Amino acid sequence: DVLVPGIGEIIGGSQREERLDVLMENFRKHDLDPEAYSWYADLRKFGSVPHAGFGLGFERLLMFVTGMANIRDVIPFARTPGHCDF
Repeated sequence: DVLVPGIGEIIGGSQREERLDVLMENFRKHDLDPEAYSWYADLRKFGSVPHAGFGLGFERLLMFVTGMANIRDVIPFARTPGHCDF
């Protein structure tokens, strides 16, 4: 993760667990019902490869680049109630 003071997390990433035995052990460790996640475990049971991803908060990146203090000042299309006039 990339954290910027005054803004927060700009980029976050993770890698999913592809090993079924480790996944099942974590279900037990965190007191989760493995049956509730059987659909997810099946994805690992029938073959999976290591995979990962990341997310970028574009508006937060724009805050960092422009020095703006409020995220509403860098959002190109307002998503707040009352800002969509027809």
